[in-house]
Amino acid sequence: MDFQMAFCVDSTEAEGPGHRFALWTQGCTLACPGCCNPEMWSEKGGNSQSIPELIQRIQRAQAAAKAGETLEGVSFLGGEPFEQDEALALIAKQVKDLGMTVMVYSGFSLDEIKARDSQLLPFVDLLVAGRYVKELRTTKRRWIGSENQVLHCLTSAYDPNDPRFSEPNHAEILLNSKGDLTVVGFPFDKVMQAFPKKVKKDEL
Repeated sequence: MDFQMAFCVDSTEAEGPGHRFALWTQGCTLACPGCCNPEMWSEKGGNSQSIPELIQRIQRAQAAAKAGETLEGVSFLGGEPFEQDEALALIAKQVKDLGMTVMVYSGFSLDEIKARDSQLLPFVDLLVAGRYVKELRTTKRRWIGSENQVLHCLTSAYDPNDPRFSEPNHAEILLNSKGDLTVVGFPFDKVMQAFPKKVKKDEL
């Protein structure tokens, strides 16, 4: 089975606790005003990605982690991960089999996700849930974009009192061997101004 992916990075500390493989899905029907990734709304963007190839990349990233930098888990962002529920459930199951955790950022509330009879939800350890509301934007809560959003610890893998949850948000600038520059993490105003995104009309 293939799914539509915007892009991914092999290791980041900006998209969840610990070092994480981060995957951005392509396509989101929620289209929250003020979203930092409007280029990921359209299903036409991104690339078709096979699950076996992605799992191989995750395994390579896990094996390549430096001493003291064990890959703790995989984070799904978007786009809207729960709109590609079936494919991501297959990925998440294999991620758990590899001994890693799963974190998902979603614009749906937890109740909405349950109502969708999600195949992915049973594999999720940590969930950021709720629409992004630009009038409620915050920079003070770790991994949270607007005050209405909720961070759910869905398994015993994470404790709400984990001190990492109260650390400051940050952004990372990643440069790969091909010279490609990628900015991940919290979309601070200064970051967005320094690295503006050019969105085509057909991507909205």
